[in-house]
Amino acid sequence: MVKKRISLSTKLSISVGIIILLVTILTINVNASLFSDYFLSVFYESAETSVTEFSDSISMFFEAKENELNVFAESEQVKSADDSIHSFANENGTIQILSYKKSPVEESIRKLCKSFAKNDSDIAEIYIGTKWGGYATNFDGSMNGGYDPRKRGWYETANKGRGSVMITDAFASTVGTTVVGITRCSYDNKGDFIGNASIEVSLDTLNSILKKMKIGKDSFYMMIQKDGTILADTGTRKCNFKNVSEINIPDLEKFFSDSETNGMIKVPGGNYKKYLTKKITNEKTGYQIIALCPYDTVYKTFYSTMNTTLIISIIFAVIIALVAGFVTRKVIRPLKIIRNSISENAEQIAQGKADLTQRIKVKSKNEIGDVADSFNIYSEKLQEIIGSMKQTKVSLNEAGNKLKGTTHETMAAITQISANINEVGQNLTLQNNGVTQTAENVKKILDSINSLENLVSSQAESVQGASSAVEQMIGNISEVNRSVEKMAASFGLLEEDAQTGAKTQEELQTQITEIENQSMLLSEANSVIASIAEQTNLLAMNAAIEAAHAGEAGKGFAVVADEIRKLSETSSSQSKTIGEQLSRIQNSIGTVVAATQKGVQGYAHLANEIHETDTLVQQIKAAMTEQQEGSSQITNALYGMNESTQEVKSASKEMTTESRAIMKEISLLQSGSASMQQEMDEMSRSAQKINQMGSTLTDISQLMETSITKMGNQVDQFEV
Repeated sequence: MVKKRISLSTKLSISVGIIILLVTILTINVNASLFSDYFLSVFYESAETSVTEFSDSISMFFEAKENELNVFAESEQVKSADDSIHSFANENGTIQILSYKKSPVEESIRKLCKSFAKNDSDIAEIYIGTKWGGYATNFDGSMNGGYDPRKRGWYETANKGRGSVMITDAFASTVGTTVVGITRCSYDNKGDFIGNASIEVSLDTLNSILKKMKIGKDSFYMMIQKDGTILADTGTRKCNFKNVSEINIPDLEKFFSDSETNGMIKVPGGNYKKYLTKKITNEKTGYQIIALCPYDTVYKTFYSTMNTTLIISIIFAVIIALVAGFVTRKVIRPLKIIRNSISENAEQIAQGKADLTQRIKVKSKNEIGDVADSFNIYSEKLQEIIGSMKQTKVSLNEAGNKLKGTTHETMAAITQISANINEVGQNLTLQNNGVTQTAENVKKILDSINSLENLVSSQAESVQGASSAVEQMIGNISEVNRSVEKMAASFGLLEEDAQTGAKTQEELQTQITEIENQSMLLSEANSVIASIAEQTNLLAMNAAIEAAHAGEAGKGFAVVADEIRKLSETSSSQSKTIGEQLSRIQNSIGTVVAATQKGVQGYAHLANEIHETDTLVQQIKAAMTEQQEGSSQITNALYGMNESTQEVKSASKEMTTESRAIMKEISLLQSGSASMQQEMDEMSRSAQKINQMGSTLTDISQLMETSITKMGNQVDQFEV
């Protein structure tokens, strides 16, 4: 099946056309960007011009009205205004202006007002409101009762100007239309304030001017005062005297509030459109004049130009593509000859009947002819190469057979070497395991010896400590023994002293007993003396009685009896005193006797306790003597044990040193075994690599054999 192809000329034509279109589109986009800005700037310039002209018209309009108002306010009729002008402030109902009688001053002012209104059709009403509440106007209709000009907004606005002309916001006039007031204060010839004069002008004139202005199809203008009230709208929505926030155009409300003078807004609704906007603020009135033009209108010429350019570019691209295709087809005709020749050779090669003797015959003297000559040279060189390859094929077959045989022998030898290396590696692994196990056992022995050495060191320290303690204990026992001997001697002396004290106490008790007996005798003698004194006293009393009986003869005897009585009383008194002293002495002697008896008993008990203590001290002395002999034997045994421990410690150190040396040798042996194992592993890996190389060589030999066969088959297809 012949594969369908697109000819080179067709591809070139299409490519040229596409390139031209791309360049055209790029050019259009660049021009669109440039022309878009140009058309936009043109719109804003024209819009600014028209809006500025209208703004100037507004300024001129209000300046003309200001001049009229100044003429009106400075007229003699107005300066003559007084309280005679009719006032509606205190009236009710509807009052016809023509029905009430007017003062000459009011008539002259009304006449002047009518003259101004007649000469200027823009004036809806012209009037003056006085400070007394009077109101004179050119209007002949009716007024509502209670109307007081002093309470109206235009009156307050005029007061703020203090003689200058002021422009009010739009408001509903007394004549029933929406107007703008131009107002100012009025003064009489003396300069005294008399009221405010005002002209109400309709905006119809400005609306008519706006309606005549156009900056494009479906464009319109809006005039908006400071508070957002739309004073004029020439568009289809007719939003006159509505606030900008009430007409449901958020973009317009935002554009009105912003300081930007150029913008674009979207107007929602059935005719949803985008409008380009231009805004200018009138310095005279503060009104904003906004020009709005549809986006499509501004860019209509631009779109038309771009479409025309695109159509022309497409036609031009098609023509260029056709011409390029025709020229290309003629130019590449020799290439077709080359293609056909190469295709025939390719088909012959595919069928195994390649003929390298054929050549391309092209007589072109250009690059295509050079390609044909180069291909012919390539065919000649290829013919030489294929001929040489046919001659080399036989030699390669022989070399491949030899390489195959040699590879088989090499593989057998490598297999044997690999088996031997594996066996040696297994033996080394077993040896390495044995060395590792031995090293672990020696390490355990070394740890045990280290533990034993530590225990022996601890034991030696303990034996030395025990020996020192026993020696100190023997010294303490000797000291205690000496102390016990001293105590025994002291207790002997103390026992003798106690016995002597007991004997002395007994002798003292005997003497005190004798003193007690003597004191008893003295007490008895004192009793006898007391009895004698008592009898002597009785005798003296009897003698005194007898002397009294004797009278004068018995006076001397009475004196003797009296002296004897006194002596008896003195003796009796002294006997009582001696008896009391003897009683006290007997009590003291009794106390001393009782204490002496207790002392005798205490000395006897002390002697018994000292005797028993002396017996215990003798027993302690005998036990300490035995303890001293046993401690001496323990000391001798500890000295022997310490010497044995030092010998064991020295032997343990020697064993530790030798074990560490053995451990080092085992570590070296283990390292050597590990190194040999690593070398054997490396040899095994090398043998495996050699084995793999042998396999690779076998594969290479087989691949060479296969390649030579295939190459021979391919080369045999060419006829040289």
